Amino acid sequence: MAVISRINPNFPLPGIDQPSKGFRDNFTVIKSEIEALQGKKIQLVGEVTSIPVMLDSGSGVVAIPTVTKIFRQNFTFGTLVGGILTVTHNLGQQFVIVQISNELYQVVAVDSITLTNTNTVTIDLTSYGAITGTWCVVVRG
Repeated sequence: MAVISRINPNFPLPGIDQPSKGFRDNFTVIKSEIEALQGKKIQLVGEVTSIPVMLDSGSGVVAIPTVTKIFRQNFTFGTLVGGILTVTHNLGQQFVIVQISNELYQVVAVDSITLTNTNTVTIDLTSYGAITGTWCVVVRG
């Protein structure tokens, strides 16, 4: 989205005497553009979406809550087949981010992750042998 401003970039120019009318005009434009922004709703679109957010005149942070597709599943050693975890996330996206955490709440590096199709990933954990406790996989699309 292009942002178009009516601010005159020629005021001020360093080292040049300029009339104060240009400064006053720019301040008037700046004031009206800020007021116009305060009446706008902003919404993120595309892969990440959000609800419309109204900008106000407050001094606090403007937080734009976003929604992304996330799948989370706990698993144990019994869930693995030959050290391989197959996750059906049903996010409808083949290029996803996958993270595995162990029972100690540590993110672990896996042997490999295959983005099988738009709804499934295959995670190789064979080097870990018989994992203990409950682990968690998070898939974000």
